[in-house]
Order: sequence, then structure tokens, then C-alpha cells
Amino acid sequence: MPFISDTQIARVQSTMGALAARANRAKEMAARQADHVKKVAEIVGGAAAIGFIRGKYEADGSQFVVPGTQIDIELAAGLALTGAALFEVFGKWDEDALNVGGGILAHYAGQVFRNYGKAGSFTAVAGGASGLISGHHNYPTMAGGASGLISGDGMSSALQSALSASV
Repeated sequence: MPFISDTQIARVQSTMGALAARANRAKEMAARQADHVKKVAEIVGGAAAIGFIRGKYEADGSQFVVPGTQIDIELAAGLALTGAALFEVFGKWDEDALNVGGGILAHYAGQVFRNYGKAGSFTAVAGGASGLISGHHNYPTMAGGASGLISGDGMSSALQSALSASV
């Protein structure tokens, strides 16, 4: 009958302990990664939801502002949700509310800076219903490939010259 030495038994125990520790670390890492995915989903979901709501509201030409003011609803909602979460109003959902509020504020900032890029000036209202309704855009058409980019409307002559020189 084969004999298993104490050294071999200790080695098996050590290997089993190392495997169990590795499995626990993998579980912890999976839980952290799942939490990261949840946070990203809440942030992106907040941005997507407010973008959808803004689009539906602006579709009839209305501005997305608090009635009787020039305060953008998106800014107010994002600040309110984020502020309430920071003051722990939502209890165990504070972090979730903070993520959604952050997503709303990120969407608002993107809209404000998109408008700044188009118009060269800041406005407190992020949307641009008139531009959306008319179908106007200030980016070059991509239909003609590189030549469409060079000759597209909305580009400065300096940028057109630089692109022409490199093509």
C-alpha cells in the first residue's frame, strides 16, 4: 500500500489553501468590477434619460427651462439630485443618486460646451431647440469622403486650408 508522507500532505494542504485564497480574491475582484459596471451604468443612464426627456420636450420648440425662469431644467435636476445625495437624503441609495446626478450634470456640461463650440459664447440653457427643429448643423458633410470634409460647410477657411495642404 502506498504511503503518503507528512511533507506531501503539508504540500497538498498548502496548495489547497493557496487555491482557496486565489478563489476568494477572484470573488472580491468580481464584486468590485460589478460595482464599477453598476456605477458606469447609472452615470450613462442618467445622461441618456435626461437627453431623451430633453429631446421629447424640445421637439415642439420649447426651451427646457424651469417655468418662469431661464434656469435649465437639466442643470437644476442634476444639482438637486447631486446635492441631495451629498446630504444623504436618499439613505442607502445616496451613491446611486450621486451617480445619476453626475450623469445628468455631465450631459448638461456636454450640451453647454457643444453650444459654445457652435456659437462661441456660453448660455445657461444647454439645449438648442431652434437648431434641432430646423435640421441645421454646423459640421461638414461626410458624404464626399475627404473632399466632402474639405469643402463641407461650417469649417473655417484656415482649417480648410490646412486640410487641403495635407491631402
